[in-house]
Formats: sequence, structure tokens, C-alpha cells
Amino acid sequence: MGKNLRTEVIAEIANTHQGDPDYAYKLAKSCQQAGADAIKFQIYFAEELLTKTHPKFQHFKNQSFDKSVWKDLINSLKNSGTYLYADIFGYEAFNLAKRCGLDGFKIHSSDLNNYEILDNINNRSKKYFLSAGGSTIKEIHSSIKILNNKNIKPILMHGFQAYPTKVQDNNLNRILFFKDIFAKSCNLGFQDHTYGGSKMAFMVPRLANSLGASYIEKHVILERSKNRVDYYSSLEPSEFKKFIELIKSKKKLVVNKKLKAKILGKKNFDFSEAEINYRNKFKKVWFAKSLISRNTTIKKNDLTMKRSKNMFINSVDYKDFLNKKTLKNVNSRIPINKSFVKNNVIALIVVRSASKRLKGKAFKKICGLMTIEHLILRVKKAKKINKIILCTSKMREDKVFKNIAKKHKIDIFFGDNLNVLKRMNSAIMNKKCDLVLRITGDDILIDPYYLDKNIEFHLKNNLEYSNNKKLPSGMEVEIFNKDLLFDIEKISVDTKNTEYLTFYVEDNIQQIQHATLNTGKDYRNIRMTLDNENDFKIIQTFLKLMKKKNKLFNYNLNEVVKFYKKNNFLFQKNKLNKTKEIQVNTSFNWKKL
Repeated sequence: MGKNLRTEVIAEIANTHQGDPDYAYKLAKSCQQAGADAIKFQIYFAEELLTKTHPKFQHFKNQSFDKSVWKDLINSLKNSGTYLYADIFGYEAFNLAKRCGLDGFKIHSSDLNNYEILDNINNRSKKYFLSAGGSTIKEIHSSIKILNNKNIKPILMHGFQAYPTKVQDNNLNRILFFKDIFAKSCNLGFQDHTYGGSKMAFMVPRLANSLGASYIEKHVILERSKNRVDYYSSLEPSEFKKFIELIKSKKKLVVNKKLKAKILGKKNFDFSEAEINYRNKFKKVWFAKSLISRNTTIKKNDLTMKRSKNMFINSVDYKDFLNKKTLKNVNSRIPINKSFVKNNVIALIVVRSASKRLKGKAFKKICGLMTIEHLILRVKKAKKINKIILCTSKMREDKVFKNIAKKHKIDIFFGDNLNVLKRMNSAIMNKKCDLVLRITGDDILIDPYYLDKNIEFHLKNNLEYSNNKKLPSGMEVEIFNKDLLFDIEKISVDTKNTEYLTFYVEDNIQQIQHATLNTGKDYRNIRMTLDNENDFKIIQTFLKLMKKKNKLFNYNLNEVVKFYKKNNFLFQKNKLNKTKEIQVNTSFNWKKL
């Protein structure tokens, strides 16, 4: 990738003009004279960029040009031999950019999955850039795939603006990562935001170019000392001319090993704290264009993307709302979250007869019921679950679960003996399902109150994965979007240890929208899971106590905490048991997405 491409240097005007078209024209002309291959502006309208309650709304309103100014400005710069591009921030901005006859369009990372733009791209003679800053691999994959299906090979631009972007936050190894994953589907570029007054403003982009970034974008300004918008990362025209000469120079780049390692950063796809903040601040989320009444099926044209003043709301695929009925009136002032629409929730109780440390533990009786029955009855007390499936293997000894499922009027699924994730996915494949609760047969004291709270928390925050793991072990659950489970199975290099599914999530957590429910105090030091004989004795003692109190199936977290405090001596043996460290290959092959 990049070997046969001519390096193109792009002068990024952005918002340095601060609403002054004369300044924008003067700066663009100076960059053309300096030898820029392309000039890039940012076209937006405040109303479709962000909500009116956003603290930056008036700022962007004041410095945006109206449509006639844009047309005049762009026409005045044409026919100079320089390409003219624009960042576009919404459908209206894209329409204007097309009418202005620009040579290329960049979808900013905030709009990377904005169907209003992507669906309306149809001119294959233009260049299309995708800004990858602060975006997950799945988000990037999705946009590239849409354009590839239109026979368009986009240019993927690495980099983000952190005001300032530190040298180490550039993480140029990301370019090599992209080269490996997207070699056939896109070309590569780098949008640099290193301090313009330093040598690094020249060295970092030059190194990016040597790694395969054929498009190099750099902010420009007439005078950096004037401290206009984006001044920090900008070069003055005379500096920009030298910048172009360096980028296009064939001289070998010499960088000492220590500095090079700092610029390259980590080899894996880890976001720096600065890039996470960038994502939270600039990613757009879905809003209703106008009031959507209760019990209305949401259609594509009902939705639009804007930046929210709530910087921690998660972006989500519009398909999570599409063709679903609203549970309440949805106004256009607040971001849409998944709790606004009907979701189908399936609880998967994953269990097998085989148990090395405690034989037959699923069938051991406490207060006249098998431990697996205690679990089923606790899960049935939750109010937000649509279906419970007992998910077991095809082994002969697991056929006994059929009668247990029938007794308690829940579904049962017999699947893969060893690949637990495959078994789970097969169980839900043909079911109406949006969210999946993964409940292991060891956790028989599941808390239905916190289970329901976790479902609500997951939906309201547009999460892909969540848990309530601050509860005592044995009372917690994990919640997955159905799509996430199928993605993990599809791209996992090794699925033979998916019994430990949490490891696959934790080791790739930055690529997943995730959170843990706040349960107040952290109770993870309390062990109430069922794994060995001592666990069984503790749980048996607790449940017998609950039966005496007429709370056999109605106990809550407080009861467990009280029991732990009064009977702490029972738990001491388990503290001495060291769990054998398990080696699990949790790496993902992102090419398979």
C-alpha cells in the first residue's frame, strides 16, 4: 500500500479563518503558492453539527459561512492546479460541497458512520477520505465496506487533534496496523496535529509518509503568534513550503531509536487517554429529526446525527433503532438511547453436568431443590427478560437438563460440547434477540433486582457490553449485544477457551462500548459462587438461613452482605485456594470483520 502512489500534501484551513472569508482566501492562495497539492476546508452548519444546547453551538454558528460565501470562495480558488477538498459534517454540508464542485470530501470521524452522508455518495470520480481518529476498528470497517460496495477505494486518515497532540499520542504504529488490516480496501493518509513551532511538526509527518501514508495533511495559518483557532498545530506559509519539500524529499529519514519508538507508540490498537477524550468530545450521536410519537416504528428518515452536550453518551449503529417501536415519545432535544425502543432480552444459563472440582454440582440439592433450579427461579424473578434458555452441551449426560427445563417452563438448547461461544450463538441465532445475558451455572444466587438495573443501564448508555461485577461473585451477570457475540466468534483467532468469554472482552475492551454498573460499594471480595465443596457448604448455609426467614427466593444483596460479615470465618478457606492461571489466546483477526 502506498508504494505506487504519489505523495499528496494537503493544507488544512479548517476554522483558522474564524468566519472571515477574506482570511480563508488569502491563506488558501498562500498555500497554493507554497506548492500545496490540495487545500481543505471544513464545511458545516451549526444546526446539523451539534445541538443548540451544546456549549459550542454559538461558536460554530459565528464562524460558519453561508452557502453563497462558500460558492464564491471555492470558485475563486479553482483552476489553479490545486485540488480542493472539504471536511463535511452532515448531509446538508455534503450537498453544498457537491454543488460547489469540490474534488474530494472527508468524512470527519464524528460522522464516520453517518448513513445520511454514506448513502448519498455515488460519484466515483471524486476522492473520499475517512478520518479514523478516536474511532473503533468496527466503525472504520463499516464505513470502508459501504464505500467499497460502491466501488470506491477511500483514503483512511490516521490522527486526531488534542489541543495539543503530544508526539507520543500520534502512535504512528497505527498506520502499520491499518496497512495490515485494510491493504486491499483503502489507501492511507496522516492528519498531523503536532505543535507547528517544533521540529516534530516536520519529522512526525515525514515518518508517517515513510510508513505508507501517501496523503499528508497539515494545519496552516498566516501567523501562528496570532493564536487563532487551531494555531497550535499550524504552520505558516513559509514553513509550509519547507514542509512540502521535506515530505516529498527522497532523502532517507534518520531518527534516533529512542525518539522513533516514542513517535511510533504501541504496536496494538490502544487509544491514548487523549484519543479517548477526543472520541467522547467529538463523536456524533443519533437524534430524532422531530418528535417521534409513542408506539411509532422508527424509520431511517426519522434520524439525524449531532454532537451532544453530554460528552459521555455512546454513539451507536442506527440499525439498533431501525424498524423498532418506540416505548415513549421521543423528542428531538435529547440523544436517542436504546431504552426508547422495544428490545428483546434473552437470558442464557450456560451449564454442563461435568465438573472437575465439585462433581454433579448442578444437581446437588439445597432445601429440596437442585442448585440449577435455585438459579432458574432467581432469574425468573427478573422483570426485563423475555426468554430464558438453558444452554447446555450435546453430551449424553447433559440430556437430564431437558426435564429440568420442562419442569420450570423455560427453553433448552443442546450445542457444541467445547466451544461455549458457538453454543451460545447457536442458541440465539434464530430467536428475536437484541441483548444476551450470560449467566453461568456456578452463579446460583443471581440478584434479579440488579439484573434488571443492569439491563436498563446497558440500554440507556448504548452499550455493547456491560456487567455488574462489583456485586459478590455468584450474584453478577454480563450483558452482550447479540451482534457483539457473533463478532467475537467470527474474528477470534482461537475460540476453544470461550468458556472464559470475559477474557476476550477485557483484552479488547477499547474496541467495545462498555461499562460496569455502579452498585455503590464494591463487594467483589465476597465469594458466593459455586465451584468447590467449601463454596457449596457456604451457599447451603446461607440458603437454609434464608428459608428460615421465609426469603428462600426473595433475598437481596443486603442479606448476602450481612451473612458474610457474621460468618466471615466460613470464607477463610476459600481465600487460601489459588485459582490456576489459565492461558487463553484472546487475540482478534480484524480482517474477518
